[in-house]
Amino acid sequence: MQRASVILKTGVAFTSPNEEVQQGATIKIGVIASGGDAALTYIRIERISGTDTTVQLDRGIYKERPGLDEDFSFPKGNAAVETWRVLVMNADRDTATTQFIVRKAPGFNYGSIHHYSDVVLGMQKNTTSSSYLDADLGQVYNNVSVGGKENTVDMVAYFYYTSGLPSPSLACPGYTSVVGYYPAIVNWPIKNTTLFDYGTSDNDLISVQAFDAATNDSLLISGYDPTKVSGNCKYAYSGKVIPFKTQQGKYGLLKIVSADEIEEGTMLMEIKIQQ
Repeated sequence: MQRASVILKTGVAFTSPNEEVQQGATIKIGVIASGGDAALTYIRIERISGTDTTVQLDRGIYKERPGLDEDFSFPKGNAAVETWRVLVMNADRDTATTQFIVRKAPGFNYGSIHHYSDVVLGMQKNTTSSSYLDADLGQVYNNVSVGGKENTVDMVAYFYYTSGLPSPSLACPGYTSVVGYYPAIVNWPIKNTTLFDYGTSDNDLISVQAFDAATNDSLLISGYDPTKVSGNCKYAYSGKVIPFKTQQGKYGLLKIVSADEIEEGTMLMEIKIQQ
């Protein structure tokens, strides 16, 4: 019987055990995992510093042989020593883990950002404004112009009522229910998963003033709480600041300038995202 297994990639493209990394710089983890005699169904990546454990990635998957081969990136925190642990599980609930230590190097390494103003997204029944957003470029596409660019789309906007409340919302192409609002996505060859930090958004933990003042990716990284994320973000009202992380591992912030509360409406936003 072959059991689940996981190993980490090595080489210059990946962070090495005991490597020193500056706060804010990128930790790169390459994972090769197999479910053995059963399909892989789950992966979790944790950051452990002292007695604190933060789940950086928590994802259900389904990977039959040969298994999972994927790269991940995360920012170095402010702890002197961090243990990074990767756990995988197969359909028989057999698990495998591996881990390594990263140490903090002197100084900081915060990066440049793109800033896009006046980005307009149409809601699901808007027939004049484009609805598909490439956050990396600040570019929007409609059903025609998105052809061949589906793999660059990070999010869409839509409106609905939830728990009796009107909810201008954002979702990513990989979110299960998004095809109910944008049926064309069901046929896309690649459906990106963007994770929105709804905990920060719902509780207004980042102010509009802090968003406006951000000139590097420090706030983009530190403001993102990976423990309260979803591929769907409800209640994206005017004045909300929403941290997000794209499928490609880039951190960003959205400032909702205005959001209509009708299916034919639009959402106006500003975007700051890592270069």
